[in-house]
Amino acid sequence: MNVYAHGEPQKSGAYVLELAVLEELELAFGRFQNGRVFHIPPGYVYYVGSALAGRLPSRLLRHATRASGLPHQMRSELVRYFDALGWKVKTPARKALHWHADYLMESPAELASVYIFYGQEPREAFLEEALRALGAEPLAPGLGAGDRPGGSHVLFSPKRLGALIVTG
Repeated sequence: MNVYAHGEPQKSGAYVLELAVLEELELAFGRFQNGRVFHIPPGYVYYVGSALAGRLPSRLLRHATRASGLPHQMRSELVRYFDALGWKVKTPARKALHWHADYLMESPAELASVYIFYGQEPREAFLEEALRALGAEPLAPGLGAGDRPGGSHVLFSPKRLGALIVTG
């Protein structure tokens, strides 16, 4: 479990969540494609997102929280990371399933790494293309990317894409 960051720390930016899928998953993303169930083999799922206007720390802690059951182990590492920056962020106790990412985060897949790209501009399209260039494939057009027709913010790779690791 690791938090990797690039750029000058600020409370806005884009991010990539890396989830380790240890066993086959059968997962629906809410009402996406009429509740279609996706088969996800063991490997890694990557979710690309952004949180601007100072929402990045709370968004990442929300992602690391499950609606039911224990939070992802990564949540405590994110809290330590934000504390080290002097950012006091309230950790959510529970959450309602709202976004496509919520269904992924609720699954048995474990949040393995968080990649943060600080900044004020949206970078989801760039990060999606970077993941594709490293060999990841979208699970479905539009998944997690309702604002980008043809784009996908949820991608799969049978192996960990270690080239994503950045330091800042």
